[in-house]
Amino acid sequence: MTRAIDVAKILHLNGGELVGKTRLQKSFYFLEKIGLGFGFDFQYHHYGPYSEELTTATQDAIALGLVKQEKRVGSQSQPYSAFRLMADVTEEPIDAARSRILKILAGQDAITLELAATADFLEVAGYDDPWAETVVRKSSKASAERVVKAKTLLSDLSV
Repeated sequence: MTRAIDVAKILHLNGGELVGKTRLQKSFYFLEKIGLGFGFDFQYHHYGPYSEELTTATQDAIALGLVKQEKRVGSQSQPYSAFRLMADVTEEPIDAARSRILKILAGQDAITLELAATADFLEVAGYDDPWAETVVRKSSKASAERVVKAKTLLSDLSV
C-alpha cells in the first residue's frame, strides 16, 4: 500500500492530476534521478525509462480508490489517460523540492519529457553519445527543436 500512497502523494504535489502515462512515468523517473523519489526501479522501454513497479503501484492506487484513471481522447483521436487524486493521503506539508521539479516538468510536453529521460537514461547506461542514440531510437519525435528543448529541460533540472 505504501507504493500506492507514493503515487497519490505525487498527484497531490502536482495539483491533484497528472495527464498521460508518459508524464507519470517520466515525472517519477526524474524524481528518482534527482534523489527525491521513492525507490522505483526503471528499465529501458519503447518510450524511454519505464518502471513496472510504478505501473503496479498506480494500479493499486486505483484499486484502493486513492486515484482515478480517466480514459480520454486527444485532438488526433489518440487515447490517453489522466490520473486524478481521489483521497487526501498526506498530512505532511507540501514538499517544496518535489513540487519545484513537478512544476518544471509540467511546463513541458510529453515528447520533450520522453526525449530528455531517454537521453539521460542512455547516458547513465554508458552510451558515448546518448543524444545521437536518442535521435536514432526516436527519429520520428526527435526534431532539432525538440532535442534543444529536452537538453534545456535537463539543464533546468540540473541533471
